[in-house]
Amino acid sequence: MDQIETPRLLLTQLTEDNLDDFHAIWSSPEATRWSSRGCLKTIEESKEQMKGLLVSNNPHGLNYAVFLRPTSTAPSPTTRMIGIVGVFRLTPIVELGYTFHPSFWGKGYATESVGAFVSRFWELRPTIRIMTAKTDTENWESRRVLGKCGFKEVGQEEGIVLPALGVGRREAVVFEVCAPRAEATLQNP
Repeated sequence: MDQIETPRLLLTQLTEDNLDDFHAIWSSPEATRWSSRGCLKTIEESKEQMKGLLVSNNPHGLNYAVFLRPTSTAPSPTTRMIGIVGVFRLTPIVELGYTFHPSFWGKGYATESVGAFVSRFWELRPTIRIMTAKTDTENWESRRVLGKCGFKEVGQEEGIVLPALGVGRREAVVFEVCAPRAEATLQNP
């Protein structure tokens, strides 16, 4: 099973064993405020959503559970998943998604895990040249994470529905990042 290590985090491919932690994140109204899926109420809803993210059901997706690594002050690894990062599909476009439990916000974990995931993604999917991400125009934290990870704002689109923010469609900012070899090709044609 593929895993990614950063100085503070361990990312492992999402499995059914992560269901309780997945539900703890996706049942949090705060964590899902900016999600088009909205807050999940039951463990059964979480299990159903999680099925589509598992490699056994979705071999074209690539989704990781994010954990804290052991440190000198906390020698045991965190057994609680603090977030999820990945892509659901490769066509028609590769779109990055990530969600973290609110108790782990503001510590740089999203930036660290997104950056590590994107680097690994290019290694595992060398034929893909562009990854996208979308976020609500008012989700400044996510916009900052994407910018720090090399994503560039390329436009806006209407149509995002965020159940936590009420009825109606909202504008989303669209970001893209190119694979390193694609970026080099664009600079030196």
